[in-house]
Amino acid sequence: MAAHKSSNGKIHKKNCKPSSLDTTKMDLDHCTKALKSALYGGSPDLYFIIKRVRELFDNGAENSDMAAFHLHSIARGLMSLNTPLLLGIVACPYMSSLLFGEEEDLLSTKYRLVKNTKLAKYNGRPSDEFLEDIEDETEKEEVTLLVERYDKLDDSWGQPSSMSFCYLYFNLIVACTIRGQLSHSSTHDGNGTLRGGNPKMKSPETLLSTAALRRAMELWTDPHVLASCGDAMAPAASLAVTAVEYYQVHNLLCEEHLCNAHELVPGLAIDHLAMTCMKEILDGAGSASYSSKLLKSLKDICGKVWDANCPWRNLPIERRATFAIAFYDYVENADNNSFSSYGRGVELPDNDDMNQIFRTIVGLHNPIDATIAGSVWKTAAEDGEFIGVHGSGCNYRSRAFFYYLLRSESDGWEGMDVTKLIKEFEDIPRIHKAPDDPKVKEKDECFRLAEGDKRHDEMNRIFSS
Repeated sequence: MAAHKSSNGKIHKKNCKPSSLDTTKMDLDHCTKALKSALYGGSPDLYFIIKRVRELFDNGAENSDMAAFHLHSIARGLMSLNTPLLLGIVACPYMSSLLFGEEEDLLSTKYRLVKNTKLAKYNGRPSDEFLEDIEDETEKEEVTLLVERYDKLDDSWGQPSSMSFCYLYFNLIVACTIRGQLSHSSTHDGNGTLRGGNPKMKSPETLLSTAALRRAMELWTDPHVLASCGDAMAPAASLAVTAVEYYQVHNLLCEEHLCNAHELVPGLAIDHLAMTCMKEILDGAGSASYSSKLLKSLKDICGKVWDANCPWRNLPIERRATFAIAFYDYVENADNNSFSSYGRGVELPDNDDMNQIFRTIVGLHNPIDATIAGSVWKTAAEDGEFIGVHGSGCNYRSRAFFYYLLRSESDGWEGMDVTKLIKEFEDIPRIHKAPDDPKVKEKDECFRLAEGDKRHDEMNRIFSS
């Protein structure tokens, strides 16, 4: 931020002073009043006030919901203001690292437990059956204790402290990214113009906007952060639409000087975008209409001819497999014709759109790369309990499907209609209903491979009883 500081010397001189404020005795009401003054006027105390707010939310302070509402309103108000004020906020001591670094994780206590313990290996809480089948007794005992802690946190009532804090924190980042007018709903707060315009210009304004965009997209597409914050991240999808459309119009998608590998815009990897949008649609999130729009745009992006900056080039097999599992989960659970089942009247991407996205990300965009698909199916089938979208032991249905693909006879998958294949697979009955049908027997064998002999026999006894 050297260019920013040199061009905003007065702001830097005013705000970059040692803090003299003792925040340890401040309650949420005091913090809210102090924060408004610090944000709009600039203050060396700003960082410490925000950190105190997070601490108070984490400690279950009184009136947390009302405080979150007021802090949300304060942060939203910044979006319509000129960029110099936002530059002043970032110039305050420690604020750039707080907003754009890894100091704040936006995780709830539950998902911090997942991230920082052995539960990360199991992608969250393993099923009781999977836990019971862990062969290493020491490992089983350790994971069992972690599961007990997880379940207690999962039973907690009310919105998590991470969500309350996110209403302030995430909207500060959005305000640093774009300038726009407030709407009737924060879902639309990502609509606006990127601050500074063309990010290749490298002005203080564009550097701020690009850093904020990267941070916002990385947070939104982190499944643990999204689960921790819920609709407090409502502006994220509309912000993604704004960014993707701007970068597309100005021929900046996957620009190597702005984006890392596999990213369409800063912080927004192609596979993470697709999985997040599918998840928001399945969850009936308030911003699901924007997620649907993003998937339709992604279909068009997948259909174009790319050069060396192709966003899915060299995408690791494991990430392709994780996406494939998420795709199965989406097709199995979503209504592919309309959004009416969620009461929002929004058209979902059609099967052709989703098939195009699937074929592209798993490696079937180019017939030359079609051999990648077999590796994706194999990884999804064999490793899906550790890389899937659910905790270990809860991904067996998708794993069975990819065993089904692995075992099927095919000369190539270039034109596969995967949504149709998934639905056909789902429609095949369990073995007790048609034990002599070849397709039923094949599906049963695929489930046996996915579940293991013991659990598969148990499931069949349950279904046949």
